[in-house]
Amino acid sequence: MYKNILLKLSGESLMSESENINKEKTREIATLIKRVHEMGVNVAIVVGGGNFFRGRSHQDMEAINADSMGMLGTTMNALALRDAFNKVGLKNVISSPFDFHELIEAHSEDELKSMYNSGTVVVFSGGTGHIGCSTDTAASMKAIMIGAEVIIKLTNVDGVYDKDPNKYSDAKMYTKLTHKEVLANPEIKVMDLKCIEDCMESNKDILVINFNDQENLIKVLNGEALGTVISND
Repeated sequence: MYKNILLKLSGESLMSESENINKEKTREIATLIKRVHEMGVNVAIVVGGGNFFRGRSHQDMEAINADSMGMLGTTMNALALRDAFNKVGLKNVISSPFDFHELIEAHSEDELKSMYNSGTVVVFSGGTGHIGCSTDTAASMKAIMIGAEVIIKLTNVDGVYDKDPNKYSDAKMYTKLTHKEVLANPEIKVMDLKCIEDCMESNKDILVINFNDQENLIKVLNGEALGTVISND
């Protein structure tokens, strides 16, 4: 079982049909992460901002404005997670590449790694803090920084497919892939190539599972084979 994980959590997982951030769904996620923590697993989270704004969907805007709005969306989601974690009694800290003064306390990389290894849930907001970089790239960078064994991408499909399963009924799901196979096949759109390259070079697994059933996270951490594993082997 993995003991040190980084979760790639989409902003959409916090939203409902009528709310950008739904308190019940956010509380459910916080409760789930507390269960994971009680299993003895150290947890970090890179949260997206797609429930508020996707910079890549607004090509008519200047990148500096579109990407900055997206990074602010991730910050709002991190604050919502902090509130939910506090309510379920789970120690947590937000890390941001930006200076928010009293809103988010600044911590060094060594401090964040120490807190992570001692059981504090670390929520990374703001992506990488750079224009043109996705939260996928942030996930690989932060996983390397804190020493996570695996990036677990929580998505709305069962794993990685050879083509979009929402569009093609004959799409085939992979149970195992290598980083090299993903990089060599442009049809496999699982995470940004920079993220895949980082994980290949640092020998980090990527696990893609369906988060529509939140119990899947508990199952894979208990050793059940679900989703798709991307590794160097």
